[in-house]
Amino acid sequence: MRICAMLLLVALPMLAKSDVAVQAWSRATPPGASSAAIYGLFENNSSREMRVVEVRFAGARHAMIHRTVEDEGMARMIHGEILVPAGKRYELKPGGLHIMLMGVSAPLLQGCRYEFQILWQSGDATKHEFVTGGYGQMVYPADTEPVGGHAMERLCP
Repeated sequence: MRICAMLLLVALPMLAKSDVAVQAWSRATPPGASSAAIYGLFENNSSREMRVVEVRFAGARHAMIHRTVEDEGMARMIHGEILVPAGKRYELKPGGLHIMLMGVSAPLLQGCRYEFQILWQSGDATKHEFVTGGYGQMVYPADTEPVGGHAMERLCP
């Protein structure tokens, strides 16, 4: 019993409620794709800046924060960071800062919601969801038509 209580005390910070509201989205991926990206709006409702240390998504080997930059007419990705100033918004979008999912194990399906986790510099870990729009999606897919289901109602693996 004592061990269970100790484990609960250790686990509670890992299930913390975030001071940052996240409205995240992705594009559907074709079968066989090995990578995907998460975009979205991060809104910091706290009085301190919030820095993302790590992103975890069970459907990929790993997630990295990337920024797309243009160098001599060629687009390439470099390491980036998500730092949301206190009381401000920060946007991840195509052609800019994004969360790159590498080693995606199954296609991301249009009209699905997927869970992911953010580890913050404060030590907190928070759970979030992203919704998936079409292949060419450029903005949050608020009104997308899903393939074979109800719009944004199903949580996919």
